[in-house]
Amino acid sequence: MTLSRDTGLGVLAIVLAGAYYAEAGNIQQSLLADAVGADGVPRMLAAGMALTGLALAGRGFVRPAAGKGDDLPASAHLRAAGLLAILVVYLLAVPVAGYPLSVAALIAAVAVYAGARANAALAITSVAGAAAFWFMFKWLLGIQLPVGMLSWG
Repeated sequence: MTLSRDTGLGVLAIVLAGAYYAEAGNIQQSLLADAVGADGVPRMLAAGMALTGLALAGRGFVRPAAGKGDDLPASAHLRAAGLLAILVVYLLAVPVAGYPLSVAALIAAVAVYAGARANAALAITSVAGAAAFWFMFKWLLGIQLPVGMLSWG
């Protein structure tokens, strides 16, 4: 029996989620910790990754393994490399531009890369999306965000 790539990737995701979950337990607890604790969000992310890996592995058992002719074309790999390049630029921009401006630029860049037209609606969506993420992380979750030299935090 040949297992599909989905099964292998799903099992790998489950193993990585387990390691991530175990490492989250090593986060030092503060005397000021809330009910969730410092390790709460990382452990929830690990659980989500494990569930996703389980679904992917299950899909791999249901769907037969891909044949030799089912490989992705080179253009799909180049498209993924383009998204990776956008994320690298984002990571380099965050310390300089700060979180809100960098996220707004990230939203716009990914949308344009996916085929959206650069217009006023995209600009409004990018700014509103960045503001929503900033509000959620900064004010609802109390996470300190990179301020950068060109932004507020």
